[in-house]
Amino acid sequence: MGVSVFAHELCLPVHDRGYLYNGTPPQNYDVAASQCRNAYVGSDAHGNPAAIWRNFDHDANVPKLVKFAKDHGKPVVVAEAGMMNFTADGGSTDGLEQERGALWVGRLCSLMNYRGPIPNLSEEHDLRGVIRSVVYIDLHFRYGWDGIDDGSFD
Repeated sequence: MGVSVFAHELCLPVHDRGYLYNGTPPQNYDVAASQCRNAYVGSDAHGNPAAIWRNFDHDANVPKLVKFAKDHGKPVVVAEAGMMNFTADGGSTDGLEQERGALWVGRLCSLMNYRGPIPNLSEEHDLRGVIRSVVYIDLHFRYGWDGIDDGSFD
């Protein structure tokens, strides 16, 4: 199975003409932590099934796809992985590249070695080793869509 992984799949904000993607805060997005908020099925203090809310580093659809692949004995290839749109105003990113880049890489690698809950599902899931290959694409989207304002890039 092939999938693309960009900033919003790693619950990092993507700014495009003022639009902050991934749950459009505050709905299911923790702005301060730059993480998605979702519930998984856990247990309450009495051992009963209960919705447990927490922050996640990955959009819910990505670990679900990886679990689906694992359940069907298929490997996953991340065919496109790239960082994009570090700033809301498209201005200078001086000083943000290392910080945001390290966060992006850390979250991508944690997806490749993920063990834990998956939103809307019960139990812990071990997804280590399902992602077998990652291809990075150098987008240069730090300043938006590199000056393409007419929508032709889409």
